[in-house]
Amino acid sequence: MIDSSTPTALVALELDILDAESESISSSDLYAWLREAGLPSEVSMRLTKLVEATRVFAGKVIRIGKILLIKIIEFAKTHPNLATGIAVGAAIGALVGLVPIMGSFLAPIAIAAGVGLGAVAGYRLDRQEAGDSRINHSQPLLIAEDIIQLARDFFRLLAAIFNAVFSDGSSTTTSNS
Repeated sequence: MIDSSTPTALVALELDILDAESESISSSDLYAWLREAGLPSEVSMRLTKLVEATRVFAGKVIRIGKILLIKIIEFAKTHPNLATGIAVGAAIGALVGLVPIMGSFLAPIAIAAGVGLGAVAGYRLDRQEAGDSRINHSQPLLIAEDIIQLARDFFRLLAAIFNAVFSDGSSTTTSNS
């Protein structure tokens, strides 16, 4: 895995490998997976548009959008309860928005709280199903640790890719949209 202290040549090699792997997956396969995961067609189409984003790094065009979308999908597949928890939390927040008079004021708070709690609960279920015996639902400190670890897991690779791509001052972004 690449990080901010990795030499540029290794970063370029890692990006080349990720780009080559992304070539084997078509945009229609990504769209189909997003639809099968239960996302609405509109959301799936917008996410699939991300595939068109490219970045020039070390003289090569890298399909950075496609790489990011694949990594997000891999993350969701690795953490299925997390993805479900987030969806349930968002749905509860949206339902709060339907409450007359106060719903429009409470919805943003309910969505943030619902998504946050759903994410942590789903992440803990994923860890429990993976055999992590230290899950204790009554210790708030462990919940905070889970939130931190969840954020680290998700953003480690994404941050490394962004750092690598944006560290080259001669890079330019292109898009077909």
